[in-house]
Amino acid sequence: MIIRLTNLFILSLYTLLVVCMGIATIFERQCGSEWVHDNIYATWWFSALWSALVLVSLVCLYRYRVYKKLAVAMLHLSFVIILIGAFVTHLTAEEGTLHLRKGVPTTCFTDNEGAVHTFPFSISLREFSIIHYPGTDAVMDYHAGVTVCDASGERNILVSMNNIGRVEGYRFYQSSYDADEQGTVLLVAYDPYGIAVTYTGYLMLLLGLVWTMFSRRTRIRRLMQSAMRPAVVAVILLAGGSRIHASEVNKDIADEMGQIAVLYNGRICPLNTVATEFVTKLCGRGSWNGRTANEIFIGWTIFYSEWEEKRIIRVDDKGVQGLLGIDDKWACVRDFYTPQHEYKLSGKANDLSLPEKTRTAVRTADEKIQVITMFYNSEMLRIFPLPSGGKVEWHVPGSTELPRDVGEAEFQFVNHVMDYLVKSILANDVAEAKSLIAKICLFQREKAGEALPPAFLMRAETLYNVLQPSLCAAPYCLALCLVLCLMYFAMRPRAWIRHSHAALILLMTVLLTVLILLRWLASRHIPLSNGFETMLFMAWITMLLTVILSRRMPVITPLGPVVSSFCMLVAMLAGGTPQITPLMPVLQSPLLAVHVTLVMMSYALIALLTLVSLCCLLVRQQEQERARLTALSQFLLYPAVSLLAIGIFVGAVWANVSWGAYWSWDPKETWALITLMIYALPLHRASFSPCVTTKASGAACDRDLMCGETPGMTDVNGARRYHLYILIAFLSVLMTYFGVNYFLSGMHSYA
Repeated sequence: MIIRLTNLFILSLYTLLVVCMGIATIFERQCGSEWVHDNIYATWWFSALWSALVLVSLVCLYRYRVYKKLAVAMLHLSFVIILIGAFVTHLTAEEGTLHLRKGVPTTCFTDNEGAVHTFPFSISLREFSIIHYPGTDAVMDYHAGVTVCDASGERNILVSMNNIGRVEGYRFYQSSYDADEQGTVLLVAYDPYGIAVTYTGYLMLLLGLVWTMFSRRTRIRRLMQSAMRPAVVAVILLAGGSRIHASEVNKDIADEMGQIAVLYNGRICPLNTVATEFVTKLCGRGSWNGRTANEIFIGWTIFYSEWEEKRIIRVDDKGVQGLLGIDDKWACVRDFYTPQHEYKLSGKANDLSLPEKTRTAVRTADEKIQVITMFYNSEMLRIFPLPSGGKVEWHVPGSTELPRDVGEAEFQFVNHVMDYLVKSILANDVAEAKSLIAKICLFQREKAGEALPPAFLMRAETLYNVLQPSLCAAPYCLALCLVLCLMYFAMRPRAWIRHSHAALILLMTVLLTVLILLRWLASRHIPLSNGFETMLFMAWITMLLTVILSRRMPVITPLGPVVSSFCMLVAMLAGGTPQITPLMPVLQSPLLAVHVTLVMMSYALIALLTLVSLCCLLVRQQEQERARLTALSQFLLYPAVSLLAIGIFVGAVWANVSWGAYWSWDPKETWALITLMIYALPLHRASFSPCVTTKASGAACDRDLMCGETPGMTDVNGARRYHLYILIAFLSVLMTYFGVNYFLSGMHSYA
């Protein structure tokens, strides 16, 4: 009885904490981060809940002699140490801001409550500089050189993004700077005890998870053997525009021009990228009526009046179609203007007499016209680099803003070479056109120097632009994967089904690998900086896991492609054709790649085991097959939770390096913690075991998560409870990844 009440008390505390954190993220959207911090996260009762959970858990760990299993003991104690470290930080840490001006020393800073604290040293700003990506105006980093004077003398330190300045226990982080670039604002953090304790907990967590995963004394090996045990599958489903001829540009010339470098969105890329994004923005895909993006872009540059009459702009909303006076989803530029050249959509986005759906569609259509306006202003044709003031500036053809010291030859080239190129295109003189394009490329190489990406990277980005539209086939791929998955479970194993799955897995793995690699080369950083890239990465990780696991766990074979194609579909719908942009300074850390990779691998495994649970709930199996699938789901849960835990705490270390606080109760990190707690629950055997009334049965049933077999999982009701829980728990993953991005806010808005 005591054991039963203790388990109920722990579960109640655990559930209450999860609910409180979830509600807090919702209140944060309405009341603000400061209100939620003061009224929930920083309150005595919230700390008391965590403290009570820790104390009761320690008692249970001792009562069940978990200390005899060192791996499991270390794993659980690591969370206790982490919470103790957080509590120490809460009691002893100081945080604030420091405003420095060049040459002006100071000995104090202001904390978040407005109080002034004194340093045991003086600090002054020696220099401040903004570092740009080579050849562009995009910011790569901020450097603040400061001078510190104390009893030991004077020394210089550098503070930049992801580079902490440390002085006598104080840590300085780059935050912002003055408009005249003669001053900077640094975040100040002083936490002499809490970080050491917390990082010790992180290290214990890592060692405990690795030790537990590979220990022979845990139940993971038994689950793996059960999951891989051959079984005969016997299941019963419980189912109840025509081509428009335009003034043409020679395709070879257009493709050659597509390789010309251009400054676009703060980075240097091939003109093909600009053309692809231009055309995709207008019509929803990278080509139109048999014409490539290069042909359309170059053709519009020369024959703009004719292209304004082409019905290339896609307008899906019926209300907007009515405002434009068209009867289908295709419009031309001139449909947006009256005969008196008045813009038909002017003011319609804020017209409350129109439905909200139509007003949103008006904004979307208006963005398409704005893109064309940018095109006419030559903002997409900054192809001429010229050194100026120690950096390289890019200019449009015929620019009137060239540097004063530009040579006569450069002046004539920038102002007239495009005229000659247009004449050769009109005359269809391919040789002359290619010669002029080569001269432009040579000019770029001479003037931009090392700032210009190598030719093979430009080719790689062009190839990516060609392959990326293949993601549009994601809906058809998902449908095919679902059909093959149903056939796998509904029919006896057949050779052609296995071969179909093998071919599909090979094709998807190769395509995703090539896309990831090409986007990596094009962006010059690991493609994990936005929602589109992380979903694409998750699709790729899922296919790699399928290839690795399917041989010994055949049931993964039909499920992996379903998860992967669904991720591709989400990437396509949510991201469209996302622009490749320079990485913001705070994301330029190797910890970013580790953090996102671990979390996305965890989500991929969770998605796979969720599908396994769905199959177990919808499909009637023989007892042997049901036990095997349940064991497989439980086996996948261990690495999924482990990877998520490590990923969260690697992210905490990254946050501490970048912002000076390893935990800020940001909605994304809060929901990640909620997801971890939800999925950690079924790892503990008492969670889904039958109610116990005797001490002997209670001790056998409620001991730690990895000490033996799981009661209740060998019977149908216990297994169904487990699978139903896993299925519902997936909602927390959806909330963490999608819900926070679309309904809440926070520091992770870029993700």
